[in-house]
Amino acid sequence: MQKAVLCGLLLACLGAAAGVTVSSPGGAGHALLFRDHVVLKKDFKDFPTTAMTFEAWVSSSDFCHAGTIMSYAKDSKSTDDNQRIADFNHFVIFDPRNLLACHDFKYIDLKPDPKNESCHASYWNVSKLDTTAKYVERDGQWHHLAVSWSTADEGLTKIYWDGLLVASAYSHKTQPLEPGGAFMLGAEQDCFGGCTDPSQGFYGMMDEVRIWKTVRSQDDIIRHMRWASGLENNADLIAYWQFNDPDSDNGQFRRHVIAKDSSGKGNDLSLLSSPSRMDTEIKSGGNALRTGSLNFKNNVALNKAVKGMPEKSFSVEFWARSKKLDSNKPDMQEKFAQIFSYAAQHATDVDGGPDFMDDAIRIERYLEDFSSRLGDAKATSTRGAISVHINSNEHTDSTHAQNWIDFDAQWLDDEWHHVAVTWSYDDGVTRMYLDGTPKTAFWKNSGGMLDDKPASQGGVDPSLAARTARSQTGSLVLGQDQDCPGGCFSPSNSYNGELAVLRIWDRVLSADDVKRNMVRERPDSEAGLVGLYIFDAEGAKASAAGEPVATDRSANKNHLELRSNAPQWVYSYAPLVKPDGTPVDPPAAGAAGYALALHDRQVLILPNFQDFPSDAITVEFWMMSVDTCRPGVPFSYAVGQYEKEDNSFLIFNYNSFGVSVMEDEGTLADHLSGVAATDGQWHHVAVTWESSSGSVILYLDSREVWRVTRGKGKKIPSGGTLVIGREQDCKGGCFDSASGAAGKVSVVDDQEYGPQDFFGLIEEMRVWRVVRTPEQIRQGMIADDGRGSGGSFDGPGIDKDHKDLVAYWDFNSGAGYSIKDITNHGHDLIAAQPPRWEVVRWLSNCGNGVVEGAEQCDDGDTVDGDGCSSSCKIERGWSCSGNPSKCVQGGGGGGGGPPTPAPAPTPEPRPTPRPAGPSGGGGSHADAAAGGGKKHASGSSIAAAVLVPVFVAVMCGMLFAYRHAVYEQFPQVESAVQSLQAAVGGVLHKPGGSRYAALSLDPEELDISPEFLSPTPARPPGGSGPYSPMPDNL
Repeated sequence: MQKAVLCGLLLACLGAAAGVTVSSPGGAGHALLFRDHVVLKKDFKDFPTTAMTFEAWVSSSDFCHAGTIMSYAKDSKSTDDNQRIADFNHFVIFDPRNLLACHDFKYIDLKPDPKNESCHASYWNVSKLDTTAKYVERDGQWHHLAVSWSTADEGLTKIYWDGLLVASAYSHKTQPLEPGGAFMLGAEQDCFGGCTDPSQGFYGMMDEVRIWKTVRSQDDIIRHMRWASGLENNADLIAYWQFNDPDSDNGQFRRHVIAKDSSGKGNDLSLLSSPSRMDTEIKSGGNALRTGSLNFKNNVALNKAVKGMPEKSFSVEFWARSKKLDSNKPDMQEKFAQIFSYAAQHATDVDGGPDFMDDAIRIERYLEDFSSRLGDAKATSTRGAISVHINSNEHTDSTHAQNWIDFDAQWLDDEWHHVAVTWSYDDGVTRMYLDGTPKTAFWKNSGGMLDDKPASQGGVDPSLAARTARSQTGSLVLGQDQDCPGGCFSPSNSYNGELAVLRIWDRVLSADDVKRNMVRERPDSEAGLVGLYIFDAEGAKASAAGEPVATDRSANKNHLELRSNAPQWVYSYAPLVKPDGTPVDPPAAGAAGYALALHDRQVLILPNFQDFPSDAITVEFWMMSVDTCRPGVPFSYAVGQYEKEDNSFLIFNYNSFGVSVMEDEGTLADHLSGVAATDGQWHHVAVTWESSSGSVILYLDSREVWRVTRGKGKKIPSGGTLVIGREQDCKGGCFDSASGAAGKVSVVDDQEYGPQDFFGLIEEMRVWRVVRTPEQIRQGMIADDGRGSGGSFDGPGIDKDHKDLVAYWDFNSGAGYSIKDITNHGHDLIAAQPPRWEVVRWLSNCGNGVVEGAEQCDDGDTVDGDGCSSSCKIERGWSCSGNPSKCVQGGGGGGGGPPTPAPAPTPEPRPTPRPAGPSGGGGSHADAAAGGGKKHASGSSIAAAVLVPVFVAVMCGMLFAYRHAVYEQFPQVESAVQSLQAAVGGVLHKPGGSRYAALSLDPEELDISPEFLSPTPARPPGGSGPYSPMPDNL
């Protein structure tokens, strides 16, 4: 007991000195955030057979996808189509908007259904109602879902909503569930382990997923559904995923690729799987190529900051082997297989079009026949065709930004084939070779002009996108299509197959070049070769940090990370309870404070906004959303009524950003940017406008991605109404929202673009009266995390008193209806409805080369024995300094002291630190107000103010004297003390330098997050740093 008290006091002393710098999860731990992600398990042990109960806590505001919570598929060998489909629907929990739980049905939902064939009909037969249970809420409220089923009683299935029985059905499906199936969270399987439909992906959060081998009674469900602990290792549990694996990170992100099973049955979930490497022999024309290959299965090889890519003419060639295409399987949901994707900006300014091209170069294989769309019975079948997209972006209204061409490859088998694509800058001529043989183009869209002609009749002119150029830096992905830069993947578009010997050239290869070198690993001449990937043992291996990579053997060294598209770890707000029945603690804020959740039941408003910028403006903010349904509006400033200055300054459609200035929304050609930010990652968005030229520039994660002209020569009046997250069609109302939303809502049929509400999180929003430069925007993004010059880990570096700053909402109060403008200009936002504050997940990222938070050092890897340990602690006998840390032997080391600071950068005027939330480091607004507001204190208060610090100081001194005895008895305390000391060191001795990195996302999240050519990885407010390329010496 005495030791425990001593330890507690020691930690309290050091904790008081160090302050809280990082956020931490609450009693509900973590949850998984899905955005059309899948988690697949094919080796499930003891899956229930004759009885089952499935439970989960879910949170979603997605009304446009029939999301699938869980599916379990048989490995069907049936040749009957109907039976095969039913086997893939062995057990499905489908569509949280109107939940159905189904076993062995061919049709889950069918309308009309005169024969009562569907699973839905079995529920209607019991209740005579079309509705069952709704788990989707506009404000993302959490709900408990439970489904029970057994072979007994005619396959009785029951659905519970927050413990209440809401629907039941006699399915008359009484065959036991078979072992050896494919279990999937987040999507519905139309073939064993895959063939997911993007319209049926789950968008939202899941937590506390349990699978029981019994039918749980309502009493069991309602009594235990909120338990945060106490059910582990229960004999009737087959699997229990609490998703709390990152809880013990203790201020530093760790890579968590496994969700542990708490049932004790060993059914861990693998969240992250890399493409697998193997040796292979490819035979072609009597020759054999012995090489290595990568096998893709809903995973990717990617590098979000490649350099030296072709700007003009190019050739791409590779070997590929994929599934055989069977026209007798109409149930297949996979329509395309995305093989090669390069996203970049236009190399030059584009008049009236998007600057960003998500399909600067894209090569895909068609898996289905779409020829009926051509309206010609003689049209060439698209099944097995190769489609090539060049300098294109299909996510805009600009038709001339669409450039694709389809070739009659007839790649229908499952054998190895060599694919080569060439494109000439001068004339746009595009060639495609299969196994060295040129193929005919039969369908294309060139700048919005469609053309088709059967291959048997000579095909179409192969010229496409002539004299358009792309940037040499961008994002390269193998195995997926980038719908936003470096991400926004969908499992339904993934490439399932093998790739070998990939080469990228900045010149047009001749037919002889292709044929002469295709059965070689290295060509006979490497002139113009800008990318070379040979997936042998040397070409696909672990990096110095232990991560799998595919190495680029060209001079560019654009190595590819081998990853998968996995759901993300987020703090859970599921309403769980402790063993005594009291609610668990919520997440605790760190120095990054809070963000505010927005939805259509909330109105965040500032009427009569005085001093709104009139002839120049910059608006910047951080956002996070998985809403791919709505053209959500982050920022709406209105001065007048509909079409009379209601769009005085409007940033709209976070699925393809657009800007309106004084009712000028541009033309059809340049209305939308084609740039999205709804992939579930944090993104920094900035928009600038200047009146004299009308120039509007959009930045995503500090990089310019779009430039257009709006409101040239106009002035924006002051005194209007600002609304965050809703679109005004009249001043302060007439919102373009769905029925039932808060405030005055326009009739949906009259809404030009449909509901435009923002669903997600908003944070760190600023309005400036000047056009900020690109470097200022980048530095501002960095400063949001305290990484800027003059800032610290606990004190962000934006000067709230800057003369050009009109308003700054940091959203850090964490409570109440008022969002303070910390510039003291009085532009406070008011939440009209009860606000939902969420902690910004802000931890240090060990291994990113930046000393931060609880770290003593960070040398850019997580390897022991080099002076900086795998947990970013200085090892005994070493000393470390700098960013990234350079460690030398001979120092004290191991004592937990801070590293020697690097030389500081040239100082700027000291910014005012941003206050943290109630549980974060630094003082809050309330603290500051209290400090100057009370002029009198009682005698007891004065005595306490004197005696308590004295007592604490004496006790700390005693504990310090006996610290080694405490360490000997409690080694874990020594580790905790060292972490606290490192935090103190981070505040007092912050290493300087110009390189910074972010804190807010897991390493796997960073690698999948869509950022565009950003020198700083995309993250929430909280430090972004320059991109650090992988080392060449892998």
